[in-house]
Amino acid sequence: MKILIVHNHYLEKGGEDQVVSAEVSLLEEHGHKVIIYEKSNEYLKKLPFLKKVLFMFRGINFSRDVYKEVKEIVKKEKPDIAHIHNIFFCITPSVYLALKEEQVPIVQSLHNYRFFCINGTFFRNGKPCEKCKDKQFLNAASGRCWKGSFILSCLLSKFTFRRNHYFKNINSYIVTSEFSKNKLIEFGLDEKKIFLKTNFLAIEGQEAGEDDNYALYLGRFVDYKGVNTLAAAFESLPSLHLKIIGEGPLENKLCHFASSHNNIELLGKVSREVVFEAIRKSSFVIFPSECYENMPMVIVESFAFSKPVIASNLGAIKEFVIDGLNGLLFEPGNAKGLAEKISYLFSHDKERIEMGKNANRTFRERFDKEKNYNELMNIYNKTINAGRG
Repeated sequence: MKILIVHNHYLEKGGEDQVVSAEVSLLEEHGHKVIIYEKSNEYLKKLPFLKKVLFMFRGINFSRDVYKEVKEIVKKEKPDIAHIHNIFFCITPSVYLALKEEQVPIVQSLHNYRFFCINGTFFRNGKPCEKCKDKQFLNAASGRCWKGSFILSCLLSKFTFRRNHYFKNINSYIVTSEFSKNKLIEFGLDEKKIFLKTNFLAIEGQEAGEDDNYALYLGRFVDYKGVNTLAAAFESLPSLHLKIIGEGPLENKLCHFASSHNNIELLGKVSREVVFEAIRKSSFVIFPSECYENMPMVIVESFAFSKPVIASNLGAIKEFVIDGLNGLLFEPGNAKGLAEKISYLFSHDKERIEMGKNANRTFRERFDKEKNYNELMNIYNKTINAGRG
C-alpha cells in the first residue's frame, strides 16, 4: 500500500511526534511505501507579532502553496490513502480540499481536541472547560484562550467555527480512547466514521529491577498538566524524593521550588535515552494532569518498564490506569489526595511491585506493536473501501 503521511510539527516536540515517527517506521517495516509531507511551526516562531497575525489572518484556513504542493505529490506518487496527523498551523485545511479533489481517501488522527477547542485541551482558568460547545466561539476570544491574545484567539476561532466545512472531506477519524470518542460525538462527529486505536511503543516490555527510590514526573511544565498540584503535594513530603523532567513556561517556578527543597531534583529537558533510564530507575511515575487527555505516552512508557502510575481520575486516563491494579488514581487538583497516594506507594513495597507487574502486563496486552499494525491496516482498508463505495 502507498500511504501519504501528513504532519505539522509543533514548536515543542512531544508524544504526538513520537506516535507519527513510530507509525511511519511500523508501516515501512511491513513493506509499505510511505510518503511524508510535513511542515514545522518553527517558521512562525521567527515572525514578529504583526506578521504572525497577518499569517494567521490570511493562512489559518487556506494555503495556496500547501494546496499546490499536495496536489503535485498526489499526481506524482498516487497514494492509496492519506493519513493526516496534524495541520496546525502551517499545513492548514487546504490539504483536505487538495486530497478530496484528487479522490484520495482521508484518515484523520485526533491527538488532541484542537478541532473543537482553540487551545486543544478543553482547559481554562484551572479546570476543564467546554464553553465553546455548540459553536459558542466568542467564549474563546473573550477568554483569550490562545496564548492570552484576543486577536489570535479570534483568528483561531474562525477556524473552529468552520470545522464542519472541513469535516465533510474527511472519511475516517482515529481516536485513542472511549472518552475521546464519546466527547467528539457530543461535539458533532459522525460516530460511524470514528475508529478506536491506541498508540504503541516500539520497545519490548521490561521487568522491573532495583529502583533508586524516587518518584518521577515527565511532561510539560504548564498548569493544565498539574505541576502546581504536584509541587503542593511534595510540600508535605520532605523526606521523599522526586525527579522532574520536561520544559515549559513554569520552568522558572519549578526551578525555584527545587532549589528550596532538597528532595526535589529538576533535570529539565533531556534525551529520550535519559528519559527511559529515569523511568527504569524510578519507583513509580506521577501523571497529575488536570485537563482531558487522549492517551498519554508517558503512561505507556511507564508501563513498558513495569512502573505503576499515580494519575488523576479524569477523562481518558482512567481507561489506562486502573486504580489498585497498575497504579493509583486521585482527584485532579487535590494535592492532599496526591500526597497520600505517593506516601502509600513509597511505604508499600509489595503492593507497588505487584502493580508494576500488572502495568507491564497491561503494556504487553494493549500496546503491542503488531496488534497496533493490524488495527491500523483494518482502518485503512475500511476507509479505502468506503471511499470506493
